[in-house]
This record gives sequence, structure tokens and C-alpha cells, in this order.
Amino acid sequence: MTLLLDGQQVLGKRMKVTANLRIESDDLSGQTSSSEKAHGGFKPKTLTVAMQIAFVDQAQLKTLMRLAEGTAGGGQLKTYRIVNDTAAAFGIRQVQFTEGVSAREDDTLAAWSVQFTLTEKQSNPEKVEQRRAANGVTKQSAPGSGVAGADAGAGGDGSGTGTGAALTGFEATLKKLDNYLGGVP
Repeated sequence: MTLLLDGQQVLGKRMKVTANLRIESDDLSGQTSSSEKAHGGFKPKTLTVAMQIAFVDQAQLKTLMRLAEGTAGGGQLKTYRIVNDTAAAFGIRQVQFTEGVSAREDDTLAAWSVQFTLTEKQSNPEKVEQRRAANGVTKQSAPGSGVAGADAGAGGDGSGTGTGAALTGFEATLKKLDNYLGGVP
């Protein structure tokens, strides 16, 4: 099994890659025995890699640790392009190290049992979510009049109409002209 991260081969014996897609859902049954669920979205896919690295191949473990500790600008975790058959089958193109890297001395072999997790970055559901137009915020108001300041009787804009709508600069100029032509002081 081949595993490449940004072209750097991760070497180890007996490499096993386990892919996982978590689908979030919420129980809608309440106190009943209903099996209704609410879809909560797809979470990023993960790859768990387990392998062995012989003590004599200590440089391979050092290379893996260098990759795991890699950071990009601003101290963020580095995102790697991945080449692996299981990752390709799951549609994973970019990953980051998450949940740590563990290396345990094997009981019978002169080797470390190494395990680490890679999490998908920029997944297809994530890209779709980013492309969706943001839901607009609708202004809500209750019936009745709002609380106004000192000029409450004048409607807040000095017009005496009670609308409370603020005028733009152009509208204020037109209002002054209208008042002048209409004879209103």
C-alpha cells in the first residue's frame, strides 16, 4: 500500500488504512419508539493509518513526525495532498493530521506500532456549503409604535408624519425644498 503526502512517501510495514465517513443525525422520537432521525450533515472523512516501523528504520518515524508537526502560515496545521488507494476510493484529496500520532513499542518485534489519523480538508460537502448563498436576514417588527427619543411626537425625522424613517441626505434636501415651496416653516 502506498501513502504519499505532498509527494513524500510514508514508509512502514503492514500498513493498514481505514477510511471513515461520519453521518450526523439527531433522534426525533422524543419519548416514543419512533425511528425518525434528522439529518445533521456529513462530517469530514477520516483515514486511520496503522503500521509498523522497525527500530533500525528510525528515520522513517522521524520523517512521519516531521510531516505531522508541519505547519502552514499563521501556525495552522499543514494541509497535504494525499495519494492512496483508499483515500481515492473515498474521494479524499487533501488531509491534515488530527488526533495525534502514537508509536508504541511492539511486544515481540523490534519495531514500533504506529497509528495516526488524517482528516479530510476541503471536502465536497464543505465546498458546497461555502458556495451556497447565505440566508438573508429578514427584518421583523411588532405591531404598534416603537419607543422614540425626545422628538417622539415628530416621528423622529422632524416631518411630523410619525413614520420614524430616517431620511437620506438627498431625501432631506428634497424635503427642505418641498417645505420651502409648500410654505411650511
